[in-house]
Amino acid sequence: MNEASEMLVMLADQAERLLEDHATWEHLKSLLEAPGSFDRELWAQCAELGWPAAAVAEAQGGLGLGFEALALLNEKLGARTVSLPLTPAAVIADAVARGIGDHPSVTALATGERIGCLAFGELGESGLPRTPTLRFADGMLQGERALVPFAAIADVALCHAAAEDGIGLYLVMLDQPGVTRKATATIDNARAAATLSFDGAHAMRIDGGDGWSACLRAAALASIATAFEQVGGTQSCLALGVEYAKERIVFGQPIGRFQAVKHKLSDIYTELEIARGCAIDALAAAGRESTALPAMAAMARLGGIHAYEFASRETIQIYGGIGVTWEAAPQHHYRRSRALALELGAAPFWRELLVDNIFTLAEAQG
Repeated sequence: MNEASEMLVMLADQAERLLEDHATWEHLKSLLEAPGSFDRELWAQCAELGWPAAAVAEAQGGLGLGFEALALLNEKLGARTVSLPLTPAAVIADAVARGIGDHPSVTALATGERIGCLAFGELGESGLPRTPTLRFADGMLQGERALVPFAAIADVALCHAAAEDGIGLYLVMLDQPGVTRKATATIDNARAAATLSFDGAHAMRIDGGDGWSACLRAAALASIATAFEQVGGTQSCLALGVEYAKERIVFGQPIGRFQAVKHKLSDIYTELEIARGCAIDALAAAGRESTALPAMAAMARLGGIHAYEFASRETIQIYGGIGVTWEAAPQHHYRRSRALALELGAAPFWRELLVDNIFTLAEAQG
């Protein structure tokens, strides 16, 4: 086992222990009470442990463990339905490194001093708009972005906007005049979601000339990281369902003995392994700089959405009436599955992206 692998094993063990102690169902419920909720205490602990720096390159002040570390951490977070802005930090760092080399905000993101968010969605759009209404002119942004996870507490946002020379990828500080955010109640208030309005907000272009490709890469990396979060949530749903099926007694026997319940659990397992396989393949494609990255990311995104939504619904069915109550655990996963399914663009956008890149995928696979 090499040094990087040993660090990943240590990171996984560390994450498991910290989240087991901190992320109790009672604590997680408290974060659902108000819009824009965020667990700053847990974030501070994770920053001390170096989690925001895990996937950031060493040259940018990170640990240089790659997106494999982010995938590992996100899977642990997904299993516990814990929301932390690890993905934005890694994606912003990657975009900056490829576009302009470095930026002071990246080091602050790696240390956890600053928090990032990915603001790609617009009202009325099911995915990343190819012709965004957000405009960039004279060094400033004008327009709005729909609900953005972590925007309620973020310090910096990555977004794409239309300029005179085409689409550009921009970094914008949110603690400046010209930026207005509004936290809004959602099905999962623990995502600290808010809308963003820009009215003459200063921004910096970081794509190096090809804004749409840079935007697609950022979205692809974020979707892969989110797919691992969805895999973690799906795995947790399966564990909850199996445990309850063993404990719940009906007609003198555990409900797990009934064929209908067995079928539900086996179907969840099937969807889990499909989603896991797609996520692992996409992560590998990102690591080897494959031209098929958009298509592979789309498959990971679609697999993660379907598996997690299916698992959360079926787990509620296994629990029966209690499954939809505030006290029961499945509702946490149902809320999170719905939030994650929409945040980076809904399934129709990713299906279209997959179709558009299907021949590139075929060529890359030989």
